[in-house]
Amino acid sequence: MTFEQRVEQYLKYPALEKDDTFVYGCSGCGKCCREREDILLSPIDLFRIVKHTGKTAKEVIDGYCEVYVGDHSKLPIVRIRPREYRKTCPFNDKGKCSIHKCKPTVCALYPLGRVMNAETKQYSYFMQLVDCGNRRETHTVREWLESFSLLDEEPANIAWALLMFELVETINKVPPMSNRGSDLLYSMLFYEIYLNYDVGLDVTAQLERNCKKALGLINAAFEAANLKTGTDD
Repeated sequence: MTFEQRVEQYLKYPALEKDDTFVYGCSGCGKCCREREDILLSPIDLFRIVKHTGKTAKEVIDGYCEVYVGDHSKLPIVRIRPREYRKTCPFNDKGKCSIHKCKPTVCALYPLGRVMNAETKQYSYFMQLVDCGNRRETHTVREWLESFSLLDEEPANIAWALLMFELVETINKVPPMSNRGSDLLYSMLFYEIYLNYDVGLDVTAQLERNCKKALGLINAAFEAANLKTGTDD
């Protein structure tokens, strides 16, 4: 499914506000941890996992993830690398999430999803169509988010979404580069966006600082490409 198709699908679900209710109860079947190859980590997710586990960001990525350049975003993407058997999440330990307290946002939200409203710059939530769990528990969206501290992290996640939009728009203006130039740029972007953090400091401030550095790198690449071709934007 393409990025555009995924967004179109999400927009079909009825929007939920934070004090709206939904009905769902997790039965612990582990289905959401299997046959999944689409769990992406934001810098905030990675920061949380690093802080909770005591591992370095490099150790988490090398041990459990893979990095690639997004077809749509043209940015470095960190994806959880599933095990071969049934495409099971590598953090799944005998049917239980070994990082439950700091699980990726997309996992903590489940069965909810969310989309950013471009005008209000706020999230709206929705109930996904899921065929697992039971329908014996009623929750408010707010209660569900609070159970994983997602309300506390919402400002950081909104900041990341807005910064990512800017990064994507900017990098897609850069003309094609040599393989060496592309590799160097993406290596520096990967470091700034995902690795350059101190878990003892506020993540939002560091994220904003790092993304500004990343934008500077992209703009420098754009200017260098224009100088080489003798053209202007």
